[in-house]
Amino acid sequence: MSRRIDRTAVDALLYGLVKGLDYMGEQKQVIIDRMGGVMLQYLVETGTVASPANPGKSARSLKEFLTTNGYVPSIPLHFKPRAPSFAFPDFVDILSQRVRPSLGSTKVDWILYETILYGMTRVLDDQLGVQAQLILDRIGTSMLDYLIEVGAIERSDDPKVLLQNVIDYFIKAGYAKSFRFELEGAPPDTFVSRYESARYYTTVFRRIQKEGSALLSCPLCLIGHSVWATQGWRFGNILEVRIRSDGNVFSRAKIYPSTERFTEEDARSFSKMKVQRAKSPNNWVGR
Repeated sequence: MSRRIDRTAVDALLYGLVKGLDYMGEQKQVIIDRMGGVMLQYLVETGTVASPANPGKSARSLKEFLTTNGYVPSIPLHFKPRAPSFAFPDFVDILSQRVRPSLGSTKVDWILYETILYGMTRVLDDQLGVQAQLILDRIGTSMLDYLIEVGAIERSDDPKVLLQNVIDYFIKAGYAKSFRFELEGAPPDTFVSRYESARYYTTVFRRIQKEGSALLSCPLCLIGHSVWATQGWRFGNILEVRIRSDGNVFSRAKIYPSTERFTEEDARSFSKMKVQRAKSPNNWVGR
């Protein structure tokens, strides 16, 4: 599985998070504040950053990790009273001042992307439970807006073309080696996904499931949900998911289409979309 991903994808996630929480008022700051501690804990548990039991070493290793990934060396830390805490709100402020990224030329460690995804999902689940899925879908819409604005994804009024552009970007960015989907039912009522080497599922998704969360924070999925919504769709719970250690994933999710806006012909057309795939000797899970 890929160990690197486009920094643009990380920036889009942070932008989407901040914008997706805008309407929540004071609770927005509570969520962002809590994310710092959860993210630091995740980095420590994965061996990426030294334990806060040694404040100086922990601070140095965190700043080295962020600097190595292209962020400014002055990332602030809080000390309460001795152990360092990742000052995530300040980190977000720093990132918001960054100039437009150089698309496709800069990669960062996947663990950075993974850490933000886990922190976001864990805190939203703690604060809002299953209702947090609505917030995550809002975050997906804002991520798409960002990626279109910076030119990473080409805008299109045709949802099929836009979906293709989204899929192509995420594969090129390093999110997965390949992805395809199928629609079941007439009109469709089930969305079947197949990924190859999708690290999100072996790390973040698997962990939050073990912790009792039903949330889905897969960035490609969240952006896809915002595109499908233009066709009158909404997504329900995942009915089935199978995850192999190599990141090959098979999943089935309930969908609720508006039959007045989405026909069987539309379903067949979407199912036949050409999806960019990388060569691999592995077969699809569940194929």
